[in-house]
Amino acid sequence: MIEKVLSFGPDGILAGVLAEPAPGRAIPGAPAVLMWNVGINHHVGPYRINVELARRLAERGFCALRFDISGMGDSEVRRGAPAAMDRAVDDVREAMNVLERRRGIRTFVVVGFCSSVDAAHALALVDERVVGTAYLEGYAYRTRGFWIRYPLRFLDRARWERYLSRRFPRFFSGPTGTSAVDPSQAERGDRGSIYVRDIPRPEKFAADVRQMVQRGVRLFFVYVGGDTDFNHAGQLREMIGRGRGAPRLELEFLPDADHTFFRLEDRARVVDVTCRWVDRHFGQAESVVARDAEQALDAKQA
Repeated sequence: MIEKVLSFGPDGILAGVLAEPAPGRAIPGAPAVLMWNVGINHHVGPYRINVELARRLAERGFCALRFDISGMGDSEVRRGAPAAMDRAVDDVREAMNVLERRRGIRTFVVVGFCSSVDAAHALALVDERVVGTAYLEGYAYRTRGFWIRYPLRFLDRARWERYLSRRFPRFFSGPTGTSAVDPSQAERGDRGSIYVRDIPRPEKFAADVRQMVQRGVRLFFVYVGGDTDFNHAGQLREMIGRGRGAPRLELEFLPDADHTFFRLEDRARVVDVTCRWVDRHFGQAESVVARDAEQALDAKQA
């Protein structure tokens, strides 16, 4: 595995790290995998999850670029920058363009995590170079099944322990006098105070998913449980409509994980299942999906 710093975009204002396979290990025709900022985290991602994911993918034969969108981390601010959402989409396109120009890669898998799902979703809808999209803790809508199971949260012992430790820290503090911390609660609080996101309405999200599936895009969703808007594995099908999208839709539900995958074992699980999903669908030499997408692009440009 080889890592290189990459500057790209207008006047080279965007910065990232490209993880490439060792010589002779690259998969011919495979898409590159892109990942970028999650909230205010720079391109390493929460608890360095993007670093772990990119390196594992490179070991499996994929190019993986983790980068900062303009105005964040190591990337400079765009001059005359458009709205934040449009800017993020443009920046991801710049990442695709530089890999196409310098590495000859013509198809891509985009990995969105929480707030970065917004740009991944918007881009996958309109850019035919995107052949796969991974939604890590992406859009979740409370369905009938969610509400049926909602009261079960009050039977969760871990949830009560977190609640009591916040209300009565003196009785739940450790030997150093520090009380228990719920990293997902802190992250949700910061996110709510910083971000104003334009999340698609449920019916729009369902229609978008159907549109991507019809175009042949592979979709992978990872959700956690606990105090979130997603509480059972069947909820995704309820969100988009049963029977729609299979087998191009895949789900990994981690009911005991937190939103940022704070625990090492949860983070390792997410990296592992995401790598296996990429490898399963795009890891064959001259990947069928990648080849078909390239042929479609050639026909369109002809």
